[in-house]
Amino acid sequence: MEKIKTGISGFDELLNGGIPKNKHVAIYGGPGCGKTSFSFEFLYRGAQMGEPGLYVTLQENEEELKENMEGTFTDFKDIDQLIKSKKLFIKKPEKFDLESVAELIEDHIADHDITRAVIDSATIIHLSFGNELEYRQTLFEFLSLLRNMDCTVLMTLEAKKARKEQLSFNIEHYVMDGIVNLYNLEQADKRIRALEIFKMRGTDHSLDLVPFKVLPSGIKVYSGERVF
Repeated sequence: MEKIKTGISGFDELLNGGIPKNKHVAIYGGPGCGKTSFSFEFLYRGAQMGEPGLYVTLQENEEELKENMEGTFTDFKDIDQLIKSKKLFIKKPEKFDLESVAELIEDHIADHDITRAVIDSATIIHLSFGNELEYRQTLFEFLSLLRNMDCTVLMTLEAKKARKEQLSFNIEHYVMDGIVNLYNLEQADKRIRALEIFKMRGTDHSLDLVPFKVLPSGIKVYSGERVF
């Protein structure tokens, strides 16, 4: 199976080479876990490798997201250049529904040959549905559509509880091709970021809980190291 290298330091090692191509993967965690940073770097590294990417933001506007990422990753000096050269797109749809998001992704695949996309966040879309059954049916249809697109997609997903032992399972855990859980763990008087690959269809992967840091030069995943 062909794989897509995320380019995130240490992470592809946990996946034995990368994310299976054209799969959809949820980046799941509570506030402050690094979901947006992780997803943005996935697109940024792809753009540097010549793989155009689309960031669909449903929370911040385009300029706010760019400024926040430039402030987080201060060594990423070429974000503006990647945007100008149409290797990196940041877009906020007019409507926060799966149909609008799907149309946005389809249009950019057709017009700009994007191969990577991020949807931030699936939780915002979920909240727009008044009926749980309607959301489930629409999500299944949306994911079926994604499978037919030549695009690998990350979707951020908000955890109701930030603690690892309080992890709960949502419908997305069952229907997504992959789930990467991010945590902000307490240790004495400080917090440690950690991640685990909860599932990833189509490839063997590490089951370890490993620490990671968000650095000016990018995310660093410490594969092979213990959290505590």
